[in-house]
Amino acid sequence: MKVTLSHARNCLRPTHSTPMTPPPQPGPHRRRCRTAATLLACCCVAGLAVSRAAEKADKPVKLMARFGALLGKVGTSNKDKVNILSGPVPVQMLNDKSPGQVWQAAVGNVKFKITIQDATRLRIEDCLERVQRLPPAYRAILPIVSEGNKAGMACYTNLNGAAAHGSQDYLNLVPTAGAQVILHEAGHILEQRVTSARPDTLERWKKAIAEDKVSVSDYGDQVAHEDLAEFSLVYAVCLEAGGARLAELQRLSPRRFAQWADILRTAPTLPPPPKKAKAADRPRGKPGSKAGS
Repeated sequence: MKVTLSHARNCLRPTHSTPMTPPPQPGPHRRRCRTAATLLACCCVAGLAVSRAAEKADKPVKLMARFGALLGKVGTSNKDKVNILSGPVPVQMLNDKSPGQVWQAAVGNVKFKITIQDATRLRIEDCLERVQRLPPAYRAILPIVSEGNKAGMACYTNLNGAAAHGSQDYLNLVPTAGAQVILHEAGHILEQRVTSARPDTLERWKKAIAEDKVSVSDYGDQVAHEDLAEFSLVYAVCLEAGGARLAELQRLSPRRFAQWADILRTAPTLPPPPKKAKAADRPRGKPGSKAGS
């Protein structure tokens, strides 16, 4: 049969001769079953949500993530100014013998060197600002890396993809490395100075990691000396933030806290190791890593 548009419209139009019949209403028993099923589904969803929340609560938050909001504020309240004592004097950079300049500087009663590779085009003021942001307890790294013929805080155009290299023999930075990077490197510098006198320092740190049962950061999870350097950074930001934050860090990681506080106190009191016992340079981190070493 041929169906026209008009016929189709008439077929769709309701007529008075065929009244619409309402759907049958469920009986009391069916309503009760539906209500029970709805309540059961809600309970299952709520239970799943509670279970997931409990799992999240049981999983410890990494310390770097917990205190991460403080990172940008570290050192901003420091009032001590860095003073230039002498310089610049032309030098050859220790890494590659390229031309550079060295200054003698001081912050408070701490004296140290700053060396800048000419190719970086950095101003000395840029380096002074970074030093000024170091908490006073961390300034001990500056004279350590300035001993004898060491270059002090040295700035290079690049370090093969790393942001910094740090040991008790050097503190090398690229132009973009700020105070946070230096505070990570401070961990390496102070740990190596103490390890020169206490060879079991890193073994004791590994034990502290196991006892604390909390991670500092993914980067620190790679190896014990990077865990220590990352903790150095977290400790510094909590130290600057005040007693409540420092107490919170101590509660979350008591073994590391006690050992790092001891390293921070002890390292400045130790003399340089004899040259024959000079700590071998260790590879630090991967190219492009946050702290570079």
